[in-house]
Formats: sequence, C-alpha cells, structure tokens
Amino acid sequence: MRRIVIFVAFPAVGGAALVAAVGLWRRNPRIGTAFVNSVVNPALLRRGLAGYGRSEIGTLEHVGRKSGARRLTPVHPEPTPDGFRIIVPLGMRSEWARNVIAAGHCRLLLHDQVFDLDEPAMIDAAEAQDLPWPLRHVLGTLGFQYLHLRTFASQPGCIEVADVDALDADPSSAEAVSAVKRDEAMALR
Repeated sequence: MRRIVIFVAFPAVGGAALVAAVGLWRRNPRIGTAFVNSVVNPALLRRGLAGYGRSEIGTLEHVGRKSGARRLTPVHPEPTPDGFRIIVPLGMRSEWARNVIAAGHCRLLLHDQVFDLDEPAMIDAAEAQDLPWPLRHVLGTLGFQYLHLRTFASQPGCIEVADVDALDADPSSAEAVSAVKRDEAMALR
C-alpha cells in the first residue's frame, strides 16, 4: 500500500502543485521581483559574483530610458554565433530589457571580458529553434522571451559599481563606471 502512495500520490500532488504555480505565474509574473531586485541582484554585484571568473552569470550595463542613468543587472547570457541571447522571464514587462531595446545597445561583462552589444531583438522562447522542443514548449507556455544581441566589439576589462551605498539605498539606481574611465582617472593623479 505504501508503494502505491509513493508512486501515485506524490507525483499527483507534485503535478498539481506545478500546475498551480504555473497558473499563478501566468496571472502575476512579477511575483518575487522586488526581492530579487532589492536583495539578490545587489548581493551578486557587491560580491563580484556576476561577470567575473568562471561565473555563468554576467553583468549587463545599460542606460535607463527615463533617467538616463547607467544601470547594472545580473543576467544569464548564452553565446550564439553572432553574439548572445539572454532569457527574459518577464518579456516586455522587464525594465532592463526595455532599457536595452530603447537604447539599442548595452555592455556585458562575462568571464572578465567586456562585450559591446547592439541590435537588440526580442523573440518568444517558442521560436528559438536551437533549443530542445520540450524546453521551448515549457518556456513558451510560461511566456518567457529571449533578448538577442549582436557583439560588435570585445575587450578584457571590468564594470564596477561606483557607489556601493547606492545599491543599498536603491538597487535599480546604481551608477556604473567603466574600467577605462577609472584607469584614466588614476593616470591623472
């Protein structure tokens, strides 16, 4: 009897929980974004876990479309033949993705290399032909999209957070400066 419960009841309950979670996500995809934006992203940036060394998480530097301020966002880029694609779970409701599309360019720090990217294009995950069909189907059902970016230049370097206190106060308004500008300022001293 216990074996029947283990092999039938647990998967049924797990499946029902998964269906409920997908339904909740489809109704309100911004669930959890406040926590990620105020706790997780600043911690990744402050500790240097995004973009450096062997980390699969990169740091995307983009410009706010309303404020004009530089912003840093940890992302998970995947290399493509001509650049990168980045999964965007919120699709066009994602502020950073809208900033990149509005500006038409951004910079990505990944594996201690800075990539200058342009030609942003948002596509549905279901249209990404190089993904396995089951993954395309699940991501498409959830409404995920990919932001495709073309690489036009790359160089070794880093992107630094200019003011760590700004991250604590408001993680979305962290100013960023390039390593080149920092090195120029150091050379003038």
